[in-house]
Amino acid sequence: MKHTPISRRDFLKNLGIAGAGTLLAASPWLSAFSEVMNTSNEKCRLAIIGPGSRGRFLMGFLAKNPKVDIVALCDIYKPSIENALKLAPNAKVYGDYREVLEDKSIDAILVATPLSSHCKIVLDAFEAGKHVFCEKSIGFTMEECYRMYQKHRSTGKIFFTGQQRLFDPRYIKAMEMIHAGTFGEINAIRTFWNRNGDWRRSVPSPNLERLINWRLYKEFSKGLMTELACHQLQIGSWALRKIPEKVMGHHLLERRQRCV
Repeated sequence: MKHTPISRRDFLKNLGIAGAGTLLAASPWLSAFSEVMNTSNEKCRLAIIGPGSRGRFLMGFLAKNPKVDIVALCDIYKPSIENALKLAPNAKVYGDYREVLEDKSIDAILVATPLSSHCKIVLDAFEAGKHVFCEKSIGFTMEECYRMYQKHRSTGKIFFTGQQRLFDPRYIKAMEMIHAGTFGEINAIRTFWNRNGDWRRSVPSPNLERLINWRLYKEFSKGLMTELACHQLQIGSWALRKIPEKVMGHHLLERRQRCV
């Protein structure tokens, strides 16, 4: 299938987050597979690139899927590999994702690495002829997202991201009701994310701080507005069938005074 390059405006429209795009119908994600007429009875041979906490969470579901065979694991952090092997004991272990992509028997990859590394891995995967599931957020910048999308278009390979709300029956039902006018005209949406836990994780050695706690550092992450608020933005776009005109973020710092 041959695809032609598109503009940024058309890129957003095709994602279904601008105007009345068809991807924002009741089941917007289904159109990603609209050109797939049938599926093979064979298992998808899948590689997990980044089997850390999020990667292993997804592996827990994939390991129960009869259509999936987790055949490879790739990470530079040994404890992550050791824990992932408990879920996929027969998987081959790699320390460099490029070696994974050289394996012609692998059909697809799941990318659950730090945000700053997504673009390079995804582009290389498409170039190698692999289908890709990439954890949210997709890219470190809008430009990276655009490049990945264009590569997906030019190669014809499946590209999906981990916006799990799209598959949650509660959200699907709520959107059906909103779009059916059950609540009348929706003019505004207010969402919350009450996170009581600390993102900082213990590290066995100081030199592993940035590797393990990458979400806390600007060179690897875009912070809460990207890592978590992307869910709220996606829900708002889905409900209102509009793309945000402006996105702003703020946080409240709690000051604790010690009484001496």
